[in-house]
Amino acid sequence: MAVVLFVNLKGGVAKTTNAVAVAETLAERNRRVLVIDADHQCAAGELLLGEKRLLMAERRRATLHDMLAAMLDDEFGDDQFEDFIERGASNISGGMPNLAVLPCSLRIDDFSTNMARARRGYRSTEEFNAVYRRRRTMLRKWLIDNFDFTIIDCPPSIALQVQALLHVADAYIVPSIPDRLSLRGSAHLVERIRRTGSKVNALGILWSLYRSNNEVHRKVISRASKQHRMNLPRPFKTVIPNATAIARAFEHPLTPATLSLKYEPPFAALFRQACDEMIHRLHASVGNLVALREPAGVK
Repeated sequence: MAVVLFVNLKGGVAKTTNAVAVAETLAERNRRVLVIDADHQCAAGELLLGEKRLLMAERRRATLHDMLAAMLDDEFGDDQFEDFIERGASNISGGMPNLAVLPCSLRIDDFSTNMARARRGYRSTEEFNAVYRRRRTMLRKWLIDNFDFTIIDCPPSIALQVQALLHVADAYIVPSIPDRLSLRGSAHLVERIRRTGSKVNALGILWSLYRSNNEVHRKVISRASKQHRMNLPRPFKTVIPNATAIARAFEHPLTPATLSLKYEPPFAALFRQACDEMIHRLHASVGNLVALREPAGVK
């Protein structure tokens, strides 16, 4: 199994689009996949669950905010994690049975207040941090036991919930538009993550919203592929274009039967290729991930 964040300090880079499409692609391959929506905009959760199911999760207090708050309780046990999970996500085939979502909430911005209140219940900050580390370890073990892949869609910041999940994750991917500002932002992101003390691996930059007729886009991709001395994760070979078909896939009111019908065959093929690259790099960088092997019957 592997826990992978999709993160960028810059907004509008198709981070959520790529996280959702990669999750659906992995689920298509019969992998057990969980998407954790860590962005207060709740876009990944709404795209995979629909507005009605997302609202129901909010009313039941079954969101990432509520799970993180519950993890601070003395009596919290790993049997409670399932209470916050929505199964059968995606509009593909009316719901993919092996794709689940832990939705976010607008209330996630209040998590720092919950942390401060919980900390006051301990004799020292060190004691609280030790307990919180044990709870993060509990979460990671539960993810390992229950899913082949966990994809985390992050906000354009290293918010408190992202800091918590960085210590649970194996690796991160940086979706990025191939322009100068995005490239500079990616370099800042790498440094920010390093300063958190997390041991998470940088899998690479995933170029997104690429326009072949844009000279800047072409030059940035060419330069980034050659300048290995740059403080950047190595870009993926797969490049996701700025395509109407991809945008339309998230506006379609029907229930497409397959991934190819949702994204159209050429773009579904690109997401499959991106998944292949991701798995290959996970094998190379994260160590003995036996569960990443192709399940029987999947080609």
